[in-house]
Amino acid sequence: MPQFKFASRDFSRLPTTLRLMLGVILGLTFALPGHAQSAPDKSAAPAPDVIIFTNGDQLTGKLLREVAGSVTFHSDIAGDVTVTWDKVKSIHSSQQFAVIQQGQHVNPKTADGNIAQGVVQVQDDQVKVATGTGGATKDIPVKNAEYMIDEATYGKEVRRNPGFGYGWTGAITAGASTVEATQNSRAFNGAVALVRTIPTVNWLDPRTRILIDFTGAYGTVTQPGTATIKTNIIHFDAEHDWYITPRFYFLVDSSFDHNYSQGLDLQQIYGGGLGYTVIKTPKQELDVKFDIHYEKQKFFLLPNIPPPVSPSKDLIGASFGDTYMLKLPKGLIFNQGAVITPAFNQSNAYSAVATAGLLFPVYKRLGFSIGALDDFLNDPAAGSKKNSFQFTAGVTYTLK
Repeated sequence: MPQFKFASRDFSRLPTTLRLMLGVILGLTFALPGHAQSAPDKSAAPAPDVIIFTNGDQLTGKLLREVAGSVTFHSDIAGDVTVTWDKVKSIHSSQQFAVIQQGQHVNPKTADGNIAQGVVQVQDDQVKVATGTGGATKDIPVKNAEYMIDEATYGKEVRRNPGFGYGWTGAITAGASTVEATQNSRAFNGAVALVRTIPTVNWLDPRTRILIDFTGAYGTVTQPGTATIKTNIIHFDAEHDWYITPRFYFLVDSSFDHNYSQGLDLQQIYGGGLGYTVIKTPKQELDVKFDIHYEKQKFFLLPNIPPPVSPSKDLIGASFGDTYMLKLPKGLIFNQGAVITPAFNQSNAYSAVATAGLLFPVYKRLGFSIGALDDFLNDPAAGSKKNSFQFTAGVTYTLK
């Protein structure tokens, strides 16, 4: 029987039953998590990944992903490093990856066995995937490995059912200028572009997409003894797409335009149609779209223009347009869009809008952008020009 001493007292003189109970209590007390001594962790941390370049240099750290021939590797010393396959001699990793080959379309119904998954090694221009089936390894030429995605990301994007707040990306731009002289001028411009594509990654077939765009420009020029000159141009549009194939989709859309310079109080469009993705790569994407819509134009009387006010119009028409995005070197992004809108019931009431923009990254999520918007309205208010052009520049914050 063990003997316990506490506060210089000898408990060996206690009755046997009491000593046994005291031993059990003390044993349980010291076995609790707060009192137990932590045993040394015998599980060794996984070895770091290693990438060796064709010039003999190498980095240790973590392999993050590969997209369209560009490998991203994280090193604690060098940060995130992105190189193309031709600069890589070998990669040794202990992580699990899913390797999606060119031409493969992945969606939530895709069987796991159709996608090569397992620990990857890269050697001799081959991605070697240890599938875990009897020690088998699947070799994929690096030129065919379009995406290499870590296991956690692959599972989240393929099996997840996200809420409405998930997956939004985009940018917010704002600019301003002011002049104090014989003439005083103020000018403000802003833009918001939001996109939500589900799934959020381009290595999965898209299911739905929401596009929201807003641009606005406001300015005044004042001078004592003269009328104030005002500019006020606002454009808003929204679109919801439902994909029935990886490139073909149904859409509903709406747009709202106000242009003081053309006497346009409000032009509103509500329609539905079809879209098709002509080009889709990690670096560029081109969509063409078509819709049938209802359109209403309401005008107002411009200053110094005699009445009457141009009558409002109720139109049935169509829209034919495109959107294009191109990722350029150094992180530059070019966006372009154009829409032509004829009317069936009034042939002279057609319009067109063309936009272009270029984003320059500056620091982290901050950038500088320039853009142009050309708005043509064949039936503007009396005394107004048909064409309205605006050039904007400002600071941009990228949401994601």
